[in-house]
Formats: sequence, structure tokens, C-alpha cells
Amino acid sequence: MLADVKFPLTNDDLAPLVDADGFYRFGASPDEYWQILEEATYRADYYDHQIITTMSYESDIHSRIAVQFSIILGLIYQNNPQFRVYNSNRPIYVEDCADTGTGVFNADGMAVSVPRQPYEYRKGLSAETTPTLLIEILSNSTRNYDFGTKLPCYKQIPSVQQILFVEQHKPDVIVFERQAPNRWTETALRTADETFIIGGQTVSLRQIYQDVFFGDA
Repeated sequence: MLADVKFPLTNDDLAPLVDADGFYRFGASPDEYWQILEEATYRADYYDHQIITTMSYESDIHSRIAVQFSIILGLIYQNNPQFRVYNSNRPIYVEDCADTGTGVFNADGMAVSVPRQPYEYRKGLSAETTPTLLIEILSNSTRNYDFGTKLPCYKQIPSVQQILFVEQHKPDVIVFERQAPNRWTETALRTADETFIIGGQTVSLRQIYQDVFFGDA
């Protein structure tokens, strides 16, 4: 347990502290962050020497899209032992994030290359360092944070090849793909039958938004 309980640990603790976008930021050391991550009931990131928290709530559409991505990625990688698929409960460790030092983030989904090279912050507790694909499901409250903070840090992870930003209130996916160490392409997809490639397989917006906007795929 934290010796001096100066940090919020539950959603009830956070409720009176969050700003208009549902965020609360407080200064902390990396060690304090890892301990908070174990004890708190909410998701927390770490960036620029601050713990960044949000209320633990997932909308119906956000949840359905996240589950659909789990199904899609599971099918793509099910016979490929070189990758492992994770949901939003696995942290990502970025050793040098945009000149601010360590960054730790929780994406809404990811694929990780194998053999894994996890950062172990305590025996049996670790964060991923070798994601190849990262997925963020956007909301009005998190959009600025996802694009302004997470995206630049994600691009600094050498193993990352694709980053997907997925709208939840309309069909809209932005695909960032690495072409060279410091060169990325950006493609916006907005209609049901537009496609892109993950792991050598074609994925359409119709599959991603199945039963949300387009009905059965």
C-alpha cells in the first residue's frame, strides 16, 4: 500500500477532481506511478512526470468496437506465433517519450511482436515495449490527448508499424503507417467498403463497425 495516501485510488476519489474532459493529472515519480497502477481501480498513463487519469467508463459503442477489433485481430494472428494480441489492460512502456523521459500508455488494443521484450517494473508485473500495431478508439474528451500526446510517443517506438485512430460516433478510421524510421503515411477511410491491410490481411470499415453502422458484415 502507499504509505501516504495522497493519490486518488477509486473513481469516487477521482470524480470531484477531473476536468471538463474527464482527466486529472498529478505529479508523481515513476515508482509512485507503478504502485498506483497496481492499486487504483481506474486506468492511468504516465507522461512528463505526471500520472494522467480518466474516469473508468466505456460507452456502449466504444466497447462494441473494441470487442470487434479483438475478434478481427484474433483471426488475423491466430496461426501466427510471431505476434500476440492484447486489449486495453496491457500498458505500453516508452523509454524516451518526446524528450520528457518515460511514458506509459494504455491503448485500446495492440499486437505485440514475439519474442516479447517486456519492461518488468516488479517481479511478475510488466509493460509491453514491442507493439507493432496500436489502436485508439476516439471520443470527444480524449481526442486532443490521443493525437497530441499519445501519437508522437507511439511514433517513437521502433517496433510500431501501424497506428489506428478509430472514431466511435461515425465511420472514420485514420491509419498511420511507418515507411521509414521517421517517415509515416496517413490515410483516412470513411466508407463501408474502404480497406487497409493488417498482418497481410484486408480489413474493411464494414468489419470494424459491424452492427454499429453497417449491419452484419
